[in-house]
Amino acid sequence: MISSLQYTQMNLNRADELRRSPDLLAEHWNDPNCRVVALYENKNLLSKSFVPVLATQSELSANGMEHGIGSFLGFEGDTPYFAVCCSRDEANKWCKHYPDSDFIDLRAAGPAIGNDKASMLAYARGLTYWQSKNAYCARCGGTNELVAGGHTMKCTQCSGECFPRTDPAVIMMVEHTDDLGNKKCLLGRSPAWPEGCLSTLAGFVETGESLENAIIREVLEETGVNVVNPRYIASQPWPFPQSMMLGFIATAVTTDIVLDDKELAEAHWFSADEVRKFGEWTDQTDGPKLPRVDSIARLLINQWLG
Repeated sequence: MISSLQYTQMNLNRADELRRSPDLLAEHWNDPNCRVVALYENKNLLSKSFVPVLATQSELSANGMEHGIGSFLGFEGDTPYFAVCCSRDEANKWCKHYPDSDFIDLRAAGPAIGNDKASMLAYARGLTYWQSKNAYCARCGGTNELVAGGHTMKCTQCSGECFPRTDPAVIMMVEHTDDLGNKKCLLGRSPAWPEGCLSTLAGFVETGESLENAIIREVLEETGVNVVNPRYIASQPWPFPQSMMLGFIATAVTTDIVLDDKELAEAHWFSADEVRKFGEWTDQTDGPKLPRVDSIARLLINQWLG
């Protein structure tokens, strides 16, 4: 089940050694068979049926759609892949050339895309998002330029460097078994989510904090429930915008819920039979709903049910 978790099968060879050779990168960028992944405003170019649009360099050149050298993603066999961030005019050209396509938020399309391609699109999305947020040096305010195939930002004034950022976030299935052997799980709803949409608890790891301590703290802060014995299950890249979700299961030693209403609109204990009757996140019906099928929260719930 873990192997099918969306965004976890990025099969490109990242070929890190090539990032140190601008000449080789330019050679691969100009390869007629080079595949180009286009993004605009942090959205990926997809067909209306959610098939990724991956243009060859020769096709772009033949249609006057040249870009400056993109960010190197890696190789699939002998085929190099690069990502480009489009301006509005460039994005319009892409959509005009591929009339059945549009720039679409990957979160809306992820479950419909094969895991390997979805993982590559997520990789491109995360890398280019980081680039867009680091145009200036945090040390001196100078202008940053892309080096190392787009994987490093280097200041043109002080030569300071910064690198792609990933924020660790813990996400946990909290379970409890009462004295009669009845097993229940703790699910909650963010105030920003529609009514009925429930999920496992989650939160960002703070500076100087272990993953286990982050789990204990987050559950206590959000629900007033004390947990022990966090056990690691799986991880999932989640570049929406730049997180790594680290999935755990933990055991509750208290069950009374005291909500932090800024973090959660509601939280409840549910039996497995109750959870099995939940609808889907996209359902228009009333009643509780499971998280998205491409999320690690859904994997944690499915494993708990199993």
